[in-house]
Amino acid sequence: MTETVLETDGLTKRFGKLTAVDDVSLSVADGEFRSVIGPNGAGKTTTFNLITGALSPSEGVVRFKGEDITDVAPHERVGRGLGRSFQITNVFGGLTVRENVRLAAQSVHSDEINPGEALFRDKNGFDEITEQTGTVLEQIGLRERADEHAEALAYGDQRRLELGLVLATDPDLVMLDEPTAGMSSEETQATMDLIDEVLSDRSLMLIEHDIDLVMRVSDRITVLTRGEELASGTPEEIANNEDVRDAYLGGVRE
Repeated sequence: MTETVLETDGLTKRFGKLTAVDDVSLSVADGEFRSVIGPNGAGKTTTFNLITGALSPSEGVVRFKGEDITDVAPHERVGRGLGRSFQITNVFGGLTVRENVRLAAQSVHSDEINPGEALFRDKNGFDEITEQTGTVLEQIGLRERADEHAEALAYGDQRRLELGLVLATDPDLVMLDEPTAGMSSEETQATMDLIDEVLSDRSLMLIEHDIDLVMRVSDRITVLTRGEELASGTPEEIANNEDVRDAYLGGVRE
């Protein structure tokens, strides 16, 4: 029986009188590629924010690897294996590519580092972190540009670096919020190839506007509309769902 890596139960978020996410209950299996689609205002990013801890739910529960993490701080969720990329490129432009990746790798080892020892120890003395940083740089194809500042990278490479920051935390579940936004078709394909190459052994959740892409890469798809779950199923089931076609696939796409 396949284990469930993520589960939400009755997840709800209200902003005053506005209900942005309304009673969303979903589960993601270990190793599954789950996409979340829906029109503007459907509650996709808000749902991601509730799962990662960026927002607290008004009601409902979030469970990760069988444990209730509803009230767990975002950085602790990362330490437990929950990684996320954002809609907007989220790298430290004034740091080098290597420093960006190293900080991400170091963040999940913070409890193991003695502050007094770290103060007088050469940064390259932390063997595990140094090795992990090098491995990630190799995986994302930026080893040759490791000592360049992140702000000097082209947009596509900055998104590649951001994926590296997530990978450096060694997540069990990776949540990707529009990882191909603003990319050309060639860059989009390269990014999806990279995701397939370096994250194929992880569970994935994806928000993406390109429906053809979603249909091609997903194991299962959840459709949200007006904060509610309209349908969940395989790509074939979603494509043949009349309610989905009426509400989203056959209407205006965001």
